[in-house]
Amino acid sequence: MGSDVSRLMLLAGPLMIAVGLAFVVGWKARSRTPLRWFWAGAGIWAIGVVLKFGYALLLTEPVLSGLDALLPQRAYLAIGAIYIGLQTGVFEIGVTLAAALKWPSLARTARRAVAVGIGAGAFEAVLLGASAFIAMLIASSNLPGSQEARAAIASSAANAPLAWLVGPVERVIAILAHTASRTLVLLGVTRRRWCFFWYGFLLLTVVDAIAGFAHLSGALSQVSVWWIEVAIAPFAVASVPIVGWCMKQWPERTGEESQAT
Repeated sequence: MGSDVSRLMLLAGPLMIAVGLAFVVGWKARSRTPLRWFWAGAGIWAIGVVLKFGYALLLTEPVLSGLDALLPQRAYLAIGAIYIGLQTGVFEIGVTLAAALKWPSLARTARRAVAVGIGAGAFEAVLLGASAFIAMLIASSNLPGSQEARAAIASSAANAPLAWLVGPVERVIAILAHTASRTLVLLGVTRRRWCFFWYGFLLLTVVDAIAGFAHLSGALSQVSVWWIEVAIAPFAVASVPIVGWCMKQWPERTGEESQAT
């Protein structure tokens, strides 16, 4: 891995962190929503991810192996990808619903609901960015395992032009999808319209199903990872008007309630 590529790849993690923080700072400045609601979203995300990974460690590999043994390759890839996506929908969006039902104040205002969604996506971006930066530091060292890390990073960089930008761009897409899906769920709770929950569930499920398909099919080692970002980018683009629409559908609050954000 060339020194220029190494230096550029070192930027990826900090840029991912910057993306997450930029969403938080931007929405806080615009909406004047207290930071506790962003932290609430981060906590909801963390619980959902812990449950999802716990489930995945126990059952994902046996289920995928069983599907692979029983089904033709194309059917395996399709059903396996849906299965991976559903784990995100069930655990991450399911926990969001459970939290909103337990603490209705999460959905009291549109600004607060958006902050919850941004908090979830931004917290993920910060953690992944920190992990990516540490991985790059290890790859740049002579520590045990650094050679394998360098080889993996070099392979990724060779397959994708401007590879150091993939992570930050992916975090923008992910934060927008997190925000739209969770805002839909919270709108469903406050409006008692459960179809909105299913829209949010479907949005995040499909995004992760596409990523799951790329993983199962081995596409990540065969094509540029930018094609995966192109495949999920429409969901990010759609997330912006979805959030705007959700905000317009929120029940009006009294002046005192509106100020108590």
